[in-house]
Amino acid sequence: MEFRVLGPVRVLGGGRPIGPSGPRQERILAALLLGAGRVVPVSRLVDVVWDGEPPATAVRQVRNLTTALRRALVAAGAGEDVLTAEGPGFALRPGVFDLHAFEELANRGEYRAALDCWRGPALAGVDSAALRPDAERLEERRLAVLEQCLAAEVDAGDGHAVAELTALVAEHPLREGFVGLLMRALHHAGRQADAIDVFQRAKRRLADELGIAPGAMLRARYERLLHDEPAPGRCFLPYDVPDFTGRAAEVTRAAEALRAGRPVVVDGMAGVGKTAFAVRVAHRATADFPGGQLFVDLHGHTPGRDPLPAEAALAALLLQTGVPASHQPDGLDERAALWRSRVAGHRLLVVLDNARSASQVVPLLPGGPGTGVLVTGRRRLAAVDGALALGLDVLPPPEAEALFTAAAGGRPGAGVARLCGYLPLALRIAAARLQARPLWTADDLEARLGSERRRLGELRAGGRDVAAAFALSYRDLAAGPRRMFRVLGSHPGGDFAAAAAAALHGTDVTEAERLLEDLLDAHLLRQPAPGRYGFHDLIAEHARAVADPDEAAAALNRLLDHYRDGEFSFAAERANLVAVTALEGHDEHVWRIADRAVAALREQGHRDELTALARAGARAADRLGDPHARQLGLANLTTAHWETGRLAEAVEATADRLRLVRASGDRAAEAAAIARMGTLHGMLGRYADAVRLYRQALVLAGETGSHAVACVAWSNLSNAQEVLGQYEDALTSAARARAIREELGDDRGAILATAQLGLVLARLGRLPEAREAADKAVRAAIEAGYAFGEAWSRIDAAEVLLADGHPRQAHAHADRACTILGRLNHPLLLTMAANSLGAAAQALDDPLAAARAYGVALTTARRIGYRAQEARALLGLGTANAALGRDAEAERQLRAGRAMQEELGLAPVTMS
Repeated sequence: MEFRVLGPVRVLGGGRPIGPSGPRQERILAALLLGAGRVVPVSRLVDVVWDGEPPATAVRQVRNLTTALRRALVAAGAGEDVLTAEGPGFALRPGVFDLHAFEELANRGEYRAALDCWRGPALAGVDSAALRPDAERLEERRLAVLEQCLAAEVDAGDGHAVAELTALVAEHPLREGFVGLLMRALHHAGRQADAIDVFQRAKRRLADELGIAPGAMLRARYERLLHDEPAPGRCFLPYDVPDFTGRAAEVTRAAEALRAGRPVVVDGMAGVGKTAFAVRVAHRATADFPGGQLFVDLHGHTPGRDPLPAEAALAALLLQTGVPASHQPDGLDERAALWRSRVAGHRLLVVLDNARSASQVVPLLPGGPGTGVLVTGRRRLAAVDGALALGLDVLPPPEAEALFTAAAGGRPGAGVARLCGYLPLALRIAAARLQARPLWTADDLEARLGSERRRLGELRAGGRDVAAAFALSYRDLAAGPRRMFRVLGSHPGGDFAAAAAAALHGTDVTEAERLLEDLLDAHLLRQPAPGRYGFHDLIAEHARAVADPDEAAAALNRLLDHYRDGEFSFAAERANLVAVTALEGHDEHVWRIADRAVAALREQGHRDELTALARAGARAADRLGDPHARQLGLANLTTAHWETGRLAEAVEATADRLRLVRASGDRAAEAAAIARMGTLHGMLGRYADAVRLYRQALVLAGETGSHAVACVAWSNLSNAQEVLGQYEDALTSAARARAIREELGDDRGAILATAQLGLVLARLGRLPEAREAADKAVRAAIEAGYAFGEAWSRIDAAEVLLADGHPRQAHAHADRACTILGRLNHPLLLTMAANSLGAAAQALDDPLAAARAYGVALTTARRIGYRAQEARALLGLGTANAALGRDAEAERQLRAGRAMQEELGLAPVTMS
């Protein structure tokens, strides 16, 4: 649902208007949106509606209008808490809100996107004197962002800014910021006289209308215009493409560095647009270098050309400064000396494009100040001391899409831009192909680019070829980095660690890092995070294209061995684990990798990857037909389903596992499967069945010496007994679970068992002991950095504190647990935490907050089938709604909760 104030005040649902209804409700909506997220007092709404002359019934009318607005929003699909009555007024919490979007985009420097949020004057059509200052404030903010936008575009050399600024100065003649920007834009365009005329007209207007002189900044700009107008020198710069797109901040930084006498060195991968960037910067900087602008292509990576020797580059530079070939000395040192003496004392700009190495560049550097130097190259060049180093990456998606649209004659193609990897060279080639095929649509081109195996072949046109550009970078590598580049193409995932690269290459991590850094310097790799490396999509395709099949197969097997046996961060590599377990023909590796990763991913809360790996491992085990692998695969699949709340699927997987282990005679595995089935029955509200299954598991665990199974079964048995009101039995079971955990040295399991023990003690009324156990569990979990255990312990601690009459402390524990579980994406425990939070809010006499928390618990419990928590949520929600005066709704919820509680045989949650 979308809310708007930047133009007519509107609420849209699915693109269709929902409200407001009538001018009074429109004013109320405007005031609430301007105070979004805060309580707007009814008195403020009265002022907004009646502009200081309210009728006697104004407060009642405002409440009626606001309540009607809320009903309309809720009926259209907004949540119950989008508009709420709170204390002295109302609070509106819009989801999608144009004012918020405008500010966020402006703060990120995406000015044009921010300005696109406006659809007319702010609060257009809302005739309220009380809101007029807000409308004026918003308009002033719009103009300030527009000024920032145009300043960036003028600095980037955008010639279109002159027309827009001319219109703005005519509309706002006293706004000196626009006047100064227009002067700058005209100056950049070489229209010195026009810039001076703009100042003179503004000066007269300020004197005639306000009786003041122009401000200091405007006067300073005028002085620079008068005294900084040198005769232009000769310009050898290439054509500056009119549809150059993006990179405004980098252009500004480079131009400012050149102006300050600092060399600029630009590097980046093949096709990233280094030359176009350098040409744009150089054209923009011409006024700072009136002695002339020189340009030499060093051909470091030009198809069919050897790199230009330094002697030949010096000859070209000397020729551009007026020294004919017949007057140039032979030899590198002599030419370099003549070059330095020739440019000394002159304000020249020298662009050295497409450098291959530092040895090619260093002899071309001038000897003294005054000459600006701008160098581009694919490799990082550290030899230019004091230089500003700018590494260009691919364009951000919006700028890439804009470049494609401009180059393709106005035809948009977001999908094409994505498949081009947002690489400028690829975008221009794709646009040229579309222009050359009038019958094609962007969708046709996207379809042709959709196959990874043919994408590079499609990206060639008019002598330009993305694959050829990459091939030159690959050609320049030494043998070691070349082999590393080829084998990295075998990695099926995204970014990777040095250890994975070492496995692919068959070397140690130190050597791998050296080779990776060399590829990074050559911009054949990227570094998305410290210690992580990755390919651009198109370069990855090129790596696969140049790989030897046998070499690639051996590299992949080493990588699979690494993920099966090596040391690495499961959290950092989780996407890669999903990718390698999706490979066909490697079932033995796949099921073992999945089996190894499941426990770590479960603990760290990575549910999506956990599920993908568990499914891949189970499928691989099935294909192998190995009973041991199959039962472990089903166990992992059950864990994944349980963690993500798919209880019915978890029951099915556990039943399959039980049949398998019984047929194979694996009694220890059977004990584990029966214990897990008991847990699932408990979640589904079948507590009598759960108790029976736990006792069966304990018998088998005793026979087979499966202590880990025994302690899990005792813990879960305690939970089931506590829910059924069998508190003494539950205490015995919890104590047994903790004793076994401690005997095994299972510190994390002991935390969970201690928390359960505290809860049961509270149910028995042994509150001092209960608090001691709960506090101990929470502290231990925090000290161990055990997030899941902390959430679990805090839920039980909240219940203990509620029993002991400390609802505020209980609320803090439950709220923290909800935060942790939201981060861990753990719906099962979240239902419990939300119910505890609701109970604490209810005890604090805050039924509105209680209803919100119980609502979360109810929704989540129903989604995953957790019936005991669903019953508790219904009872809590009914109690909260009764306190809020929602009698019919409360009665329905209480009746449903009691019926479910009776059906499940649950004991009422009371503390003795």
